[in-house]
Amino acid sequence: MARPDDDDEEGRAVAPGHPLGKGYLPVLRGAPDGEARAEPHGGPEAENGGPGHGPLVAGVPDGPQALLAAEEETQARLLPADGGEDEPLPARSPRTALSPRRFAVLLVFSSYSLVNAFHWIQYSIISNVFEGFYGVSALHINWLSMVYMLAYVPLIFPATWLLDTRGLRLTALLGSGLNCLGSWVKCGSVQRHLFWVTMLGQSLCSVAQVFILGLPSRIASVWFGPKEVSTACATAVLGNQLGAAVGFLLPPVLVPNTQNDTDLLAYNINTMFYGTAFISTLLFFLTVIVFTEKPLLPPSQAQAALRDSPPVEYSYKISIWNLFRNIPFVLLLVSYGIMTGAFYSVSTLLNQMILTYYEGEEVNAGRIGLTLVVAGMVGSILCGLWLDYTKTYKQTTLMVYILSFIGMLVFTFTLDLQYIIVVFVTGGILG
Repeated sequence: MARPDDDDEEGRAVAPGHPLGKGYLPVLRGAPDGEARAEPHGGPEAENGGPGHGPLVAGVPDGPQALLAAEEETQARLLPADGGEDEPLPARSPRTALSPRRFAVLLVFSSYSLVNAFHWIQYSIISNVFEGFYGVSALHINWLSMVYMLAYVPLIFPATWLLDTRGLRLTALLGSGLNCLGSWVKCGSVQRHLFWVTMLGQSLCSVAQVFILGLPSRIASVWFGPKEVSTACATAVLGNQLGAAVGFLLPPVLVPNTQNDTDLLAYNINTMFYGTAFISTLLFFLTVIVFTEKPLLPPSQAQAALRDSPPVEYSYKISIWNLFRNIPFVLLLVSYGIMTGAFYSVSTLLNQMILTYYEGEEVNAGRIGLTLVVAGMVGSILCGLWLDYTKTYKQTTLMVYILSFIGMLVFTFTLDLQYIIVVFVTGGILG
């Protein structure tokens, strides 16, 4: 078949209304892969028009196709659209996906955070029992709780540095591993003269707590989508609160006050310590298996942008200094510290406060603590859902602070009314 002359080919290749047909002079340059692909004027896309091909024109060989691709892309960049300013071609959004593994990560973390919180409160809620067993003062038993706060203050900065520089997996393994080690050390302390061993085990658990409390927000942002972040963070915090609730509830049941039978008391303490150690060990192995640094694909555009951004020079010291120069951050730090301190104080001394006014009510003291924490857990979930929906962080924080202040006043001034049911109600309000 005879080849058509150039005029006929040009007539077929350039559709009416095309910039070439209006007399524009194209500036030829290569089109980037995948950017110049468009459906031709007046014709369907050909079957071989995959990514990397230019616009396909029926009956035209690859040479004119590539030429038109370069010409059309040039015009798209140089000619104004609808009389406006120059607009670059839209960039393709990075691919994101939600990994099903995120639920396993959240569950394992919440579980070993639960066990760590159980370690914290298991002595204080039956402080009179441990005072009699070890033959120490109430202050010694209170230090088994306060060591958590004492360890947190100096170690939080190296722990957050480790999280920033070494990543999520190593920090999670340290938290779970130290928690497991502290559990087994406690198992060797069930003799009346070995109070220092149980303090050592509790100290290891308190160091583990430093590597645990900083993870909820990181897990939520790295593994969960933008509509799940606040709820995931609240759920991760919920694990720690649930651990405190279990720590209030179980020790008075597992270790009743049998001071007249030391062997039975030691057996009950052994049961509690060994049970906690086995659970901690299982959770450590699950942490090794489940935790990875990040999912294969980012869960949000924000995380994708962080992955694609070039590495920048980072100074942990400067970032801390900048934080402490930020007045809103400092106000939040101080106010949240007061709130947390009040909660820890009430939790540590709850057994002693209840037994002062209601003698022999160790089990009910634990139940009051459970009521306080469960009410707080409900509030935590509701606040997470509310924040995901409204994003009203400041207003929600202020409301929580005001209600907590009112609850603390009511709890304080109704503690000695000699009606323990009132303490249950006011404890729930405070929670």
